Amino acid sequence: MAKRRQVDVEQTRVWYDCDRTEAISEAILGAVSDHMECDETALPPISEYTDVDALNTLFGTRRPAAPALSSGTLEFKYDDVVVTVSTIGTVEVRDAADAEPTSD
Repeated sequence: MAKRRQVDVEQTRVWYDCDRTEAISEAILGAVSDHMECDETALPPISEYTDVDALNTLFGTRRPAAPALSSGTLEFKYDDVVVTVSTIGTVEVRDAADAEPTSD
């Protein structure tokens, strides 16, 4: 799971380890459930909002032959929140109503 979590009123940030056995999509669900203070099973399927296979490939395991981003971020709306995933090892979740798109 995630190494460390930071939760405040406006945003939840999770630091994740790319070399773990957990898929990034699972780390995202954990971060969103923490932010929304609900069980992961109460959330809609993440596949309704983004391509889970592509997400796990781009931000997943750092095996030598595995395709992955060397640097960058991906931001998408998921239910009532905006999720930002970064190759530096963070998942940030914030309320969609309060979110302004980030830029790199």
